[in-house]
Amino acid sequence: MSTNKKTARIAGVLFLMMVIFGLAAEIFFRGKLFDSNDIFITAEKILSNIFLYRVGITCDLLMALFYLLTALALYQLLSSVNKDLAAAMVVFAAAGSILLMFNTLIEIAPLYILSGNDAGAFHSGQIQSLAMIFYDLYQHGYMIGQIFFALWVLPLGLLIMKSGFIPTICGILFVIEAIFGSMAVLVHFLIPNGTMETLLLLPGVLAEFAFLFWLLIRGISEAKATAN
Repeated sequence: MSTNKKTARIAGVLFLMMVIFGLAAEIFFRGKLFDSNDIFITAEKILSNIFLYRVGITCDLLMALFYLLTALALYQLLSSVNKDLAAAMVVFAAAGSILLMFNTLIEIAPLYILSGNDAGAFHSGQIQSLAMIFYDLYQHGYMIGQIFFALWVLPLGLLIMKSGFIPTICGILFVIEAIFGSMAVLVHFLIPNGTMETLLLLPGVLAEFAFLFWLLIRGISEAKATAN
């Protein structure tokens, strides 16, 4: 296997790990513990599943780490196409990764508050409300992180379209993801609508899984890569 194909497979594995940890945190952590309609039930679930909460935090941290490592691997693969675009991709991914890691400080606050740390001046209802305020802030922070995610997939999409050794459709899908992802952020802060946000983020799911499976299963076209 050539160096280019090995790099593509490594990038695919790193991308896969980012997706796995991200989905694990969303489905098995937030999806199981948080009920936006009942802060009392949410508080009870958190206190009854403290280890699961900590696992969720860890998954989010690992997702952010693999996010950055994926960008670095893709830089090795695509810097020969356009070094400036590849560098911009890494800068935006690094900024997004760091932001998401710091955002976990807010994410862990509900557990810290509900566990009774320095909350003696509040009664139980106030404590639960305060914990959910921090969780809401975490969600806003996550959407701010989507700005950098849109920014990093835009140069990635352009690089793929220029490369000639990765299907152009993958690049087009990433450009669409960048546009729709940016629109989702605007919707979140200007006209909050969860359904619309979800619909705007769907093209990103298609783009990422298409690219992921290509890297893992097909790799890159060696003849075209060599020509480049």
